[in-house]
Amino acid sequence: MAFTFSKFVRKYLIPYGLQASAFLSTLILISPIIWMVSTSLKKESAVFDRPPVWIPSEISFDSYFRIMNGFVANILYNSILVALFAAIIATVVGALTAYALSRFAIPGKSTIMLFFLSSLAFPIPLLMMSMYILLMKLGLLDTYLSMIIGHSVITLPITVWLMKNFIDQIPKEIEEAAYVEGASFFRIIFFIVFPLSMPALTASALFVFVTSWNELFFGLSFISSPDLRTVPVGISQSFLQEFKTDWTGMMSLAVIVTIPIGVIFVFLQKSFLRGMIAGSVKG
Repeated sequence: MAFTFSKFVRKYLIPYGLQASAFLSTLILISPIIWMVSTSLKKESAVFDRPPVWIPSEISFDSYFRIMNGFVANILYNSILVALFAAIIATVVGALTAYALSRFAIPGKSTIMLFFLSSLAFPIPLLMMSMYILLMKLGLLDTYLSMIIGHSVITLPITVWLMKNFIDQIPKEIEEAAYVEGASFFRIIFFIVFPLSMPALTASALFVFVTSWNELFFGLSFISSPDLRTVPVGISQSFLQEFKTDWTGMMSLAVIVTIPIGVIFVFLQKSFLRGMIAGSVKG
């Protein structure tokens, strides 16, 4: 009987249990997205119907037409610009830093890596206060550059960590052979090491892009001009009023701004997962 039960557990209970857990986890994760889409298709009067309705009885696109104006195009442009440059800067600087930590005999290398990792525990408001003072003295407040710098700084530790662990797994003999053939230092980095590290580069860039796309605090603190507002700031300041919240408009904009991230992840998910897995495991 013990053997039969053990066989039942291995053959049925564990596989089906894992499938059920995966299904429930997926359902929990996508339920906010489903509710977001559902709310965006409702009329304002139907948002707080009781009991809650997942599929609207009457689908309305009024909220989408209402927000389709220059405001949406402006905040989308700002978010894309800031997130793109933050991803480029943080990924390139992080990759070069990771290469130096991986290949050169730098004194206190372990302490430096510990500093990068421990900086992830710093509260963003704490970093924001010191950065605000620095940017104010440099005259960079209320500019795109202030947000780009802020987003690059808070994502740099993860980028360095992922890239270093990935570069550690690349055989040094490949670079030594290139040196023998006469390749320069920068040619080896940009034409050999970086192409071999493409999964980690993709994962790092996508992580920085998504983090920048969703970041709110720097936008609220560093930006005062309405023309420079990013998506999170635009949502918080345009739909949340003192006595009323435009839920359908907010959800409609949330659906629109989620689409670019979803499309990017669909095309880059394999490289992203390979980079995250390989970069998070010490070789």
